[in-house]
Amino acid sequence: MKKLATIGFVIWSVSAVALADARSDLQQKLASFNQFSADFSQQVFDEQGKPMQTGKGTMQLARPDQFRWHTVSPDESLIVSNGKSVWMYDPFVEQVSIAPLEQAIQNTPFLLIAGRDGKRWQDYEVTRQGADFIVASKDPSELISQFSLRFDARNRIERFSVLESGGQRSDFTLKNINTQPKVSKTSFTFTPPKGVMVDDQR
Repeated sequence: MKKLATIGFVIWSVSAVALADARSDLQQKLASFNQFSADFSQQVFDEQGKPMQTGKGTMQLARPDQFRWHTVSPDESLIVSNGKSVWMYDPFVEQVSIAPLEQAIQNTPFLLIAGRDGKRWQDYEVTRQGADFIVASKDPSELISQFSLRFDARNRIERFSVLESGGQRSDFTLKNINTQPKVSKTSFTFTPPKGVMVDDQR
């Protein structure tokens, strides 16, 4: 029994070190750039893995915590972070929701890549599967259960996937990647259009 307990402790220790190394490696890769822009194409799959729809758009980020995600098809939507607040705008229903950054990260964990606060990663487990980093939430109640990131030879994000708690998955492929884009400060601000319903949760 004592021998089994010892073996179990060794396995646990090795697993803990592997998790810490994966998290550290991912954070180092993300820290290698302060700005980032790309065009993305999106493929959505249902719970059985069958293709549902495709989409496309653009993304920009600037550390710390500034982010712009603009989906242009099949339906337009916009997510903007100025480092303190996050605006989520849906032109079709003419509504914008505003949330504090830390609250928005729980539903949009991809915002983690725009941050510098290592403490945020304590709520996630990071593992490696081949060339992919798998980031899984420790909170089963979150909408996004995990997402994965893949980098190219120049340490630029080239692909990522998002898995929702219900089983739906979205795969994103990036192109026109730029880690030194000319980013305007207005890219990370948002003023709701006149007549749009505003749900301010700050």
